[in-house]
Formats: sequence, C-alpha cells, structure tokens
Amino acid sequence: MSDINKVFEDFLENTVNLNASRFEKIEKAQEVLGTFIKESETFKDQYVETTLQGSARQKTIIKPVGDDDEFDADLLVTLKENTEWSPADYHANLAALFNDSDRYEDITDTRGKTRCVTIDYNSDFHVDLVPAIERDGQMYIFNKSTDEEECTDGDGYSQWFEQQDAYAGGYLVPVVRLIKYLRDSRKDFDTRSVILTTIIGSQVRSDDQFASLTEAFVTIMDRLDAFLLSHEVAPTIENPAMREETFDRNWKDDDNKSFKSLKKAASTYAETASGAESLEDWQELFGDKFKEAEEDKGNKTGVSAATAASGFVVGGSHTPTGQWSSDNDN
Repeated sequence: MSDINKVFEDFLENTVNLNASRFEKIEKAQEVLGTFIKESETFKDQYVETTLQGSARQKTIIKPVGDDDEFDADLLVTLKENTEWSPADYHANLAALFNDSDRYEDITDTRGKTRCVTIDYNSDFHVDLVPAIERDGQMYIFNKSTDEEECTDGDGYSQWFEQQDAYAGGYLVPVVRLIKYLRDSRKDFDTRSVILTTIIGSQVRSDDQFASLTEAFVTIMDRLDAFLLSHEVAPTIENPAMREETFDRNWKDDDNKSFKSLKKAASTYAETASGAESLEDWQELFGDKFKEAEEDKGNKTGVSAATAASGFVVGGSHTPTGQWSSDNDN
C-alpha cells in the first residue's frame, strides 16, 4: 500500500507547485517593471518600491492547470503622495506610462479593472500593477471608477496568513495549493483566490498539531465543509487584518452562485477525503496525476491514508512553504 503522505508531496512537486522558471518570471517582472516606473519622468520623484502581494506573496500560487490557464502576480507599486492628483489620476498616469511606451503599449491592458493596470505578457503570465500610497502608517489604493481611496493592509494579511500557517505546522500553504488545484482542474467552483485563501486559513486553530499533510488536508476540508454548511446564504468574509474591509464584492452575487458552488464542491471533497483509504480513492478526487512516483513503487510502507490522517504516523518532511517545484513540468 502506498505511503499517501509521500504521494501527496510528489503530487505537489510534480503537478501543483509553480515551477522555478515561472517564479523566476515573477521576480524578473517585479525587478524590470519597478525599474521602468522608477526611471520614468512621471514617477521618478514619487517611486518608493514595488512589492509582491496576493498568492505569490503567500506562496499559494500554483502552476496553470489547463492549456488556456494563466498564472499571475499582484505587484503593489508604492508611491509618494501627489497632492495635485485625484485618486483616479494615480491609475490613469500609471496606465498612460505603459500605454505610451513602445515596449509595453501592445501588452498593457486595464481589463476593466478598477484598481490595477495589467501587463499581459505574450505567454501564460500577466502582472497586475496596483498603485498605492502610504499616509500616517496606512496604505491606500485607488479606485478609478469611484475616484476614491481605499484602505488596504497587504502586510497585515500576510502576517495573519503566516501565523495561521505556523499554527498548522507549515501545512496550510500546501493545503491551499491543493484546494486551488481542485478548483482549477475540476471546475466545480470558481471562488476567487483571496476569498478561498481567507476561508481556508480561518479553519486553522491555534492548538492544531497536524502530524502530516494528509491529516491537515482531511481536517481542514472537513472544517471548511462544516463552515459552509452552517450558512444558508453567502456569509460576509472579512479581511482578517482589517475587519472593516470585506471581500463581498467578489463573493456575494445576486443569487450567491459562487458560494453555492463552493459549498456543494467542499461537501463532496470532504466526504471523499474523509473516506479515502487507498490510492484509488484519492485519485477519485485529484485525478490520475495523483500517483506513486516510479522510484517509490518498490518501497512500500504499508501506511494507509486513514492511518496517516489519524495522526499516528508522522509524514516526515513536508513541502516547505517557501519551496517551488523543479522544472520537470514546463
């Protein structure tokens, strides 16, 4: 019988985790785009820094699943405040900088987005640039549609998520990646990453002591199912770092379709995961790519998924939260 914990780690490494060459694209884009903004006439006296946000910062970003899927990075472009600009001017001037350049004019796209400028590289990758300022210790981003400032706290959110991951023994990051893979591969739900990450992270408790990735996945999935089943309509999802902000604009549509589809999927996934006792059971959930590595087939341990999930077996070294996969898959 396969060591399911080892299969989970191989599955992450070979199928789910963003491979190193793709993450290098993110790092290169951060450097090049930041330099371009910094050296421009428009922003040379205002530029402060460009920092990763979102999934790339939390290390929950995953490899594109389908041929038409993309991976992306959110970059916060911190600027000094310009008292002569309205909130919408920050967005407009950043967009104009890229649209007016020979290098970026054909790949600059606002995509109807109200808070960012998108650089859409001619590949499976795009970058969302979010202009921001800091005033009195508070960060603000800009809504071009309403011409208003909006408070944000990317640092606070990342600190909250890192603390939840620490409570989970480092297993929260790979669990989020696995659930994102289910979303992108099975297409049962399409919940936005920030909502999904927040809900999943909130299922971790300060006294959790997960002994393996399998145990963490089964437990968190069970709790996610229970949380969603406890609500008839989509609950308000607060930013854990800034309670006055909610993510409802990406969650509560007219008939709660996003919530209902996630609720149904989570219930199915939780039932499958809780009852899984064999490799075939797990393949029912994750597909045929969830398989024993060739080099491991002759090294049987007799550890069942049920035993691993019970916590009696320590799964060994799990996927470190800062580790990206090798380049064996594109």
